[in-house]
Amino acid sequence: MKTIILSAFLGLIVVFSSASSARGDEPYFVYDLSPLQNVDRANPTDVRRVWDETLLVSALQGLANRDSARLYVLFVRGFGKETDKFWLELFSQNWLKSRERRDVESLDAALDLFSDSYNGVVLYDENVPSTVNVALTIAGVERLLPVRYDPTEGSLYDRIVANGRKLPVKSRLINKDGSPMFVGSGKIPGTKLQSTGSAKVDPYYWLIEKYMKTGKVDPTDGNYYIDADWIKRPIGATQNHCLTNRDFGVANKGFFFDLSPWEDETPNDDREQPLGADFNAFNAIMRAAYDATRGKKAICVRGFTPWDSKYTDHGNAGCKHPGVATEWRHAEILSNYNAYLDADALGCGAMANASFFRHFPLKDSYPQQKPTVDDLKARGFVDEAGKVADKTFVAIYGGDYDSAAWVYQAMPVFWNDSARGEIPISWAFNPNLADRFAPGFDYFRETKTPNDFFIAGDSGAGYVNPTGFVEPRRFSGLPDNLDVWVEHCKKYFKRWDISGIGFVIDGDARTSDRRTLERLSACAPDGITTHRGQTMGVVDNTRGGKTAFRPMNFDLANPERGAEIILGDVRSNMGPQFNMYRTILWSPSQVKSMFEAVKRDADRGARVEFVDAYSFWLLLRLEVENVGKDDLTIRL
Repeated sequence: MKTIILSAFLGLIVVFSSASSARGDEPYFVYDLSPLQNVDRANPTDVRRVWDETLLVSALQGLANRDSARLYVLFVRGFGKETDKFWLELFSQNWLKSRERRDVESLDAALDLFSDSYNGVVLYDENVPSTVNVALTIAGVERLLPVRYDPTEGSLYDRIVANGRKLPVKSRLINKDGSPMFVGSGKIPGTKLQSTGSAKVDPYYWLIEKYMKTGKVDPTDGNYYIDADWIKRPIGATQNHCLTNRDFGVANKGFFFDLSPWEDETPNDDREQPLGADFNAFNAIMRAAYDATRGKKAICVRGFTPWDSKYTDHGNAGCKHPGVATEWRHAEILSNYNAYLDADALGCGAMANASFFRHFPLKDSYPQQKPTVDDLKARGFVDEAGKVADKTFVAIYGGDYDSAAWVYQAMPVFWNDSARGEIPISWAFNPNLADRFAPGFDYFRETKTPNDFFIAGDSGAGYVNPTGFVEPRRFSGLPDNLDVWVEHCKKYFKRWDISGIGFVIDGDARTSDRRTLERLSACAPDGITTHRGQTMGVVDNTRGGKTAFRPMNFDLANPERGAEIILGDVRSNMGPQFNMYRTILWSPSQVKSMFEAVKRDADRGARVEFVDAYSFWLLLRLEVENVGKDDLTIRL
């Protein structure tokens, strides 16, 4: 679904309304990391320098921004924009207007400026790449900077630990003589646990024992990003290492991991491990997080399968499972433990500055103007008797925005597209993404047009398989927890005035049945677009009314093919039709182009009415009520 490659676009800048200032008039500091986008992949020393310094600054930023917005970095690029620079210039006109900007000239200067944020370093072992994720977890809890052990002259370790600053080593995941602490045999160091037989996997059980079971980490804050194996294979865009994404997890004292979701083959980064070792550790980490919440809270896991280099059949990874199947397996495992994805999929998965943005003062509520029956009557879609017009009603799901990184990178172009506002688009911005990008979400609401509508994307306030919360839960065996998901969604839906889920993604989990949809309607009373099925209709909701549902039609690849598909689905003399289509990273101009192509068909195009998702669901509910049945066969 999300394993795609992106193209570049151009756009314009607009200004959004004022918001309150952050921490009075204190200055904030900007550090330009963008030179570290340039890496000589043929030079191992250069690869290690880029990895080491980017990781260090990301952790430093998370610690420096834990209590207030102090350090901003410039690094991420996407869609033809210098993304971090774009948002900084925009926010400096309002939110940050009263605060002086000061630039940080070097890494040493940054370490000096924010020396009050850290106590020393935690060392990790490049030869056991998974130890970097354990080190990041320790860094957040103990206020330490993660440093790769490397006594080579000129390395980061040499410059700030062995010599130079001589920062104290407060924790280590490598022996003092530089030999591996984790060897994949005997007992896992510092525990009574027998080794799993994998040096990669053992550190995660150490992490569970030392930091998760002891309550030192925030169990609702998971971070799934590629480990130091990237150093061996720095393929693709440099920022695909997603190192700048990790500041937020460090700030929140979250836990970090990178493991395969498959039990039927060994992962390509650890072929010698016992079969299923990665898979078992994945489940063990999620079970530890679940137990720490006593099953009462939803758990966020940011990040995504590094499909271009691990765990899939992509050429550089060399495993047997396709990318989408791996995504779906990953999502179902998380769902089985009450966890949801903030899905930073490669292509536009890099983000920076979330620990800075978390201090933006959001409003308590952001209301939407949703259509009423009277509105539909005024447009000629419903007559005075409540009968729905004999039209083909088409809604466009604007996705795929179940990742704060995707919103962060795409919206400098798409939100400022000249065609926005000319046609109805239902923007599927998962509302939980405001946790990492609060000022952006405020900006979208303050600058929306009457044709911009907001719905939840993949399954609500986060990417889950809803039936993964319902017994039987094949990976966890845990009891039903769908109510935990519904309550989690309600909190976000209330602030952002969202009352519909634009796409319930089932993946390889069970298809959402009527009972599941009824329970989801408690947070999405206006409508739900499902993943699969041959019927549309309504289910009872907790407000005493009816919630409309209908499966998604198709994903549309481009405006030309999209127009052909929409026109091909038009049927006359069958009564009203209801078709919703999913777009992934389309600009408003592309959607407008498709609309115009449909309308050029004098016969079928004249029957099509493009509407927002809320109008779509309301019209569908009225039609079902007129027919007098809760389920109707889809009219195709």
